[in-house]
Parts: sequence; C-alpha cells; structure tokens
Amino acid sequence: MGIYLVDISADSWAQDEVSYGIGSLLDRALAERGAGPYAGPLREVPAEESFEEKISPELDGFSEMCDRHGARDVLDAALFVPTAFDGLITLPVGNAYDEESTRVVSAHRLRDLVAPMAAEIGLPADLPRGPLALSTSIEDPVTFYVAVYRQAAEHSLRHGCPMGYV
Repeated sequence: MGIYLVDISADSWAQDEVSYGIGSLLDRALAERGAGPYAGPLREVPAEESFEEKISPELDGFSEMCDRHGARDVLDAALFVPTAFDGLITLPVGNAYDEESTRVVSAHRLRDLVAPMAAEIGLPADLPRGPLALSTSIEDPVTFYVAVYRQAAEHSLRHGCPMGYV
C-alpha cells in the first residue's frame, strides 16, 4: 500500500480534478501574504519527463532526519507549488493525504529544506528521472525520501507545475 506523489497537469489543475478547488483558496492565501496568484502550470509535461513516485517505504529514519534539520514542513505539506513564499499555507480542503486540510509549501523552500539532508547523505546530483525512476533504483528508505523530495522540488520548478499526492 502507498500513495503516489505526482506532477499535476495543466488540465487537471484548471479543472480541479486533482486540486479539489485548491487553486482559488491558494490564490487568496498568497494574496494575504502579499504574493501574486499562482496561475497553475503553463504547459503539459511530456509523458517521458513526468514525475510519479510511490511513497510507501518506512518513514522513521527520514522523519528523524527532517526533525534534526528543522525541516518538518517537508513531511507536513501535501502540495508543492513553484511559487516563492515562506512557511506552510494551510487550506481548508482535503486531499488524498488528509481529509481535513491541505498544507502547501513552496517548491523553492522544499528544495532549500532538503539540500542539507542531501549533502549529509552524499546524494548524487544526477539521479534517474521519469515515472518511478527512484522507486526502482534506490533501496535505502532515507536516501529514497531525500531523493524524492529533492527531485519533486526540482521538477516542480523546472516545469512550473504543482506536485501533490494521489
């Protein structure tokens, strides 16, 4: 059993198929922080470059690492968006991970939170990309999670797309 962390396509975001009405709530929360709205992904990610990873290995070691690095927001967020803002935004709508609320973190911040963990474990800069590329190539759970979240942040920023759980 597990859930998947995936990139959210422009069509899905626009039609709220995956985002459950989050777009308008996120725009209001960003405006309250003095930031502009997030327009959503501007283009589709080619299928061979899409991001999909099954999140199911044991989290304990990664959770401890997040606590040591003051990066608990990595575990608390259920949506990553390529818009810069500080902290977490909590929206009053459920998602595939939590029925009550959705916590959103900036992909910029996610990348910054994961960077010291990647350095600590010596994570290579060049990792495989594509659907389930990390799930099929990394066995150690801590290394897997550091790689997944670093790759998710970089993918979100590179393609301008949000990332969420399904």
